[in-house]
Amino acid sequence: MQLKDTGEFGFIDRIEPLCKIHSPDVLRGIGDDCAVIGVSPELNLLVTTDLLVERVHFLLDWQSAQVLGAKALAVNLSDIAACGGEPKDVFVSLAVPDHVEINWLENFYRGMSDLGDSFKVSILGGDTTRSLTDLIINVAVTGLSKKGETLLRRNAQPSDIIAVTGYLGDSAAGLELLNRSLKVPESLSSPLIHAHLSPYPHLLEGQALARSNACNAAIDISDGLSSDLGHICKQSGLGATIFEAKLPVSEPLKRLAGQLAIDPLEWVLNGGEDYILLAAIKPDRFGEIRLRALAEGWVLIEIGVFDSTPGIKLVKISGETISIIPGGWDHFKSEEPSGQI
Repeated sequence: MQLKDTGEFGFIDRIEPLCKIHSPDVLRGIGDDCAVIGVSPELNLLVTTDLLVERVHFLLDWQSAQVLGAKALAVNLSDIAACGGEPKDVFVSLAVPDHVEINWLENFYRGMSDLGDSFKVSILGGDTTRSLTDLIINVAVTGLSKKGETLLRRNAQPSDIIAVTGYLGDSAAGLELLNRSLKVPESLSSPLIHAHLSPYPHLLEGQALARSNACNAAIDISDGLSSDLGHICKQSGLGATIFEAKLPVSEPLKRLAGQLAIDPLEWVLNGGEDYILLAAIKPDRFGEIRLRALAEGWVLIEIGVFDSTPGIKLVKISGETISIIPGGWDHFKSEEPSGQI
């Protein structure tokens, strides 16, 4: 049996029993956006890491070194956001092949540094070695969250509102444009490609949800709505119903789908790399939190509800209800390099 036969998450399920926790200070290990470790009576330490491999997660000719550096950091900051935390420190390890020059590497770090300055995170070091083939990037980020305000995937409740903090599917559409070198008007291509190459972590949103005491669970949408909603359902022992009419879809995405004569729902449900937050909100608090979000300059959009019936259901615009099988990104089941992180 190979990894492609089990997929990333099947592999994680197999090794989880071997990843033993020996300290009572570890509150969460495998199975969430961050590991959570108690470090004081008031605070939890958050730790996350992501590995990016050239030709699997990115192609060098798709973006500048600065843009890739910023994205490498942003996807980790998004994990901190999903736990409602404040990012603190960054560690970067690189395996560098001969075709990557020193000026490129300096600009890569410049991109990380510029984004890091926006959130006052420190880049503290890491490791560098040689690669015989492709560029390999590993970024680890630490953060802090208050005890009692750390958002996890496992605490959603039946009747919680399923809500998201932004558009769905734009990144997947941008990836499609890059992979297929499609020629479409710049008014369509530019915002969608930007969504894929330059995601912005929803740290303000995550921290606000954590402070609200109205959010029971959260995750960032990195693998796709269907897959990441499935993670919350699995961890919380719940099912979910989402409504096609409520899914937030941008105008560029609608127009591109129309030009290509395709259903945008595949991008919306399974595309991934949106790096917005998916949250379980107490139903009696949703209206209040949504209004507070608008006042603070962010959005909280209702798309469905958690329930006790296993599985994920989609209510189509036609009124038909269908079952959704999570179909987001899986590194090992993908047959071809896709540029997806």
